[in-house]
Amino acid sequence: MNSGIYQKLKKEGDYVPRFLIKLWQIRIKEKFGLEVDSDIAAVIVKIVHERSTWKLSRAEKYITALLKLKGESKEAAEKEAKELVKTVLE
Repeated sequence: MNSGIYQKLKKEGDYVPRFLIKLWQIRIKEKFGLEVDSDIAAVIVKIVHERSTWKLSRAEKYITALLKLKGESKEAAEKEAKELVKTVLE
């Protein structure tokens, strides 16, 4: 499946403090009304603190892979990931 992309994300070595992940989960829930799990929040923290186009597209792929692992269809996962990244970074 897409576990290769997910494993690559885990191996990148970008340490994200747990308090930042929790903080962003709360912020996203309050500001946008979206509940995200800690894996997706960690990806969002990484892209917020390092803005570049390749990082954005890669984040969309990672979030898509995480959503597909949770049982979403490919099309729905891609759409949701794209909207989530766009919403959070605006």
